[in-house]
Amino acid sequence: MIKKLILVFILSAPVAVFSQSPAKGPLDGKTYETEVTKEGKKKPLDPDEFKFSAGKFKSRNFGESYGFRKQVPYLVTSVDSSNVAEKIYTWKAESINDLKEVLTWEGTITGDDMEGTGILANAKGEKKWSYTFTGKLKKKPGQK
Repeated sequence: MIKKLILVFILSAPVAVFSQSPAKGPLDGKTYETEVTKEGKKKPLDPDEFKFSAGKFKSRNFGESYGFRKQVPYLVTSVDSSNVAEKIYTWKAESINDLKEVLTWEGTITGDDMEGTGILANAKGEKKWSYTFTGKLKKKPGQK
């Protein structure tokens, strides 16, 4: 009987390990409507959405237009809780496209507002472009 119980436990252990939900980050479930401006330009690029989900980040426009299609892990590098009304999150994400270009986003979120920078480097690690962005939390339908 003990051998059967041990066998059942051993066979069911992989199911428990692989059925765990993906890592959750503190920004998960949030989407920001953003304006991204290329270095040296006054007019922003097309409106963008920065989405955080299951511990990952994705820019809609840079995915569609520049080949950074994959969601990539994001890292919250600091949380400032000194203001009781709203926490301040600092985050970073790095994505690589098929050309081996690297796009590094760094941002700060205060309440519903977000701002930051993006650096696009070529496959050799040389900076091609830099960007600044600002954004507002996208409200869910029916939310004020």
